[in-house]
Amino acid sequence: MTYDMSGVVAELERRKLLPEHYDTVFASGSLIRGWGNPTSDLDVHVVTRDAWTSGIDETNHVALEPNTLQYEQIFVAGRRWDIEYWTASQVEQVLAKASTEQFDDDQGAWRTLSYHEIALLERLPYAAAADSGAWLEAVRGRLADSAHRSILIVNSLKQADSYTEDAAGQIARGDVHSAVIASRTAFNHAVDALTASLGQFGSLWPKWRARRMQILDPELLPFEEYWAIETMRSFDPENPQKWIEQTIAVCQTISTEVSV
Repeated sequence: MTYDMSGVVAELERRKLLPEHYDTVFASGSLIRGWGNPTSDLDVHVVTRDAWTSGIDETNHVALEPNTLQYEQIFVAGRRWDIEYWTASQVEQVLAKASTEQFDDDQGAWRTLSYHEIALLERLPYAAAADSGAWLEAVRGRLADSAHRSILIVNSLKQADSYTEDAAGQIARGDVHSAVIASRTAFNHAVDALTASLGQFGSLWPKWRARRMQILDPELLPFEEYWAIETMRSFDPENPQKWIEQTIAVCQTISTEVSV
């Protein structure tokens, strides 16, 4: 299931949800990737010249200026549209944080990327334009020359390594149940790093992890091997430590082999 983008701008205009001056309108999410279903929502993004004043008494926060992300929510033909309004300046700030110069700096601003900023970086590569697409094409070119991919990989690897250490400490203390959960979490982050290294981004949406792995079927961790671990096929309640050690070993292999 995919989505016809041809009427998005007109629908926003009809509902007075499009400012007079804007740079672009694009959409992302499962519908755009062809993974949608009848209840999937459409994630719409509007890049504005000036800050939008939302009709919803609620905002999201970002580590930018301005530090709030405005949004609206509507239903079109029974489907929910979640509309985010980014100022052009906010997008520029996110792109600046993802620059190679910032990534190479030990105190680089890329470390301040918030949830919604990372979401933007993960969505842009597979977004669909509702206009000519010129803005989106230009931004993708800038992303290709930035540390965008490296940042997303490093973020996932850091989480994987942290949970791997947690699992080791929990085993040492005899807390096997917590170690199982930590190992599963470490594995999920390691897989996100692997898929990001191969151009499939989406660490903030774990429900699509298997879809990303199916598309890639990477040599380092073929889909069937991934799925066996994801579903804990070999887990033995009488000997959980064996599964933990095997899973952590896979995480460590990914951490070693994935190129940042």
